[in-house]
Amino acid sequence: MKKEDLFKEIGLIDENLIEAAGHNGTEKKKKGISKKWVILVACLVLYSSTASALLATEYYKNQNSEPYIRYLNAEDMELEPATQYDAEKFLHALKSDNNEYVYIAINRLVESFNDPTLRVKALKQLQPFIKNENQKIADAAAFAVDILSKSYRSPYIVKLADGSMIFTLFNNYSDYGSQNVIWRIKDNVLKEYLSFSAPSMYITKIIPSPNHKLIAIVTCSNKSNFVQISNIEEGMTSPELIESARVKYGAQKELDTWIRNDHENYSYADNLVWKDNDTLVFEGSLAYQNTEIIENVTVKYQFSKKIIEVKEKGL
Repeated sequence: MKKEDLFKEIGLIDENLIEAAGHNGTEKKKKGISKKWVILVACLVLYSSTASALLATEYYKNQNSEPYIRYLNAEDMELEPATQYDAEKFLHALKSDNNEYVYIAINRLVESFNDPTLRVKALKQLQPFIKNENQKIADAAAFAVDILSKSYRSPYIVKLADGSMIFTLFNNYSDYGSQNVIWRIKDNVLKEYLSFSAPSMYITKIIPSPNHKLIAIVTCSNKSNFVQISNIEEGMTSPELIESARVKYGAQKELDTWIRNDHENYSYADNLVWKDNDTLVFEGSLAYQNTEIIENVTVKYQFSKKIIEVKEKGL
């Protein structure tokens, strides 16, 4: 039923209500009014159901046109079962009418970097997607082409002092961040350099030191932040700094500091700044007793000496 018909039906009911009032509310008119109310309710139900169906259709349409991936699992990444990397499978997936498959395939094709033939083939097929009307697909294609063409102009690429480059794939695919894997190109060879296990599900920031010898890496779950410093060239990584800060500050303030089995810390980091080539400073919001107590602090970590300082914010 159209909305106009529904309003017309309401108008009839209003007239009957007036007429019934003018005849002292006889039983006959009461029954007439009751019948009209039944019609009204039925129309409202029909109109509501139709509207809900249209909204649901539009929702699923948008889900396909604007791929939203909450978390990348192994099955998502492969599109179908596979025992090793298969570039041809991802090239074929570019023809899919499922934008989520296309998006995954574009990112995975970066992994064909080391094979000259596949790299050229992927480049040719990825070029048209740079102008795709879907911004997430267009951005992914632009990044993939930047890597495969060896242009290296993307702001997502961190160039290090040793001449190597690091980056993530699936950049900002989720509201939380990028894929939790760091890739490295050194001596014209692409390798997976570092990956993070749960609860570090997403990479949110990679911040190089001023001399680009160290990087600060911020990862997160949907509950917590985690911070580590890595010397890529020498293959050394600091302890996780937020949990380290929680333990140290808890001891200083005589707070119970329980370490959860799932390693969530319910704490957060903000305003990360390199004070020099060796020292990282950031603000932390540290949780204790299941978030009953929140302590706002400043954390300073000196990488070479493995020294962490935690102070109440403002002191």
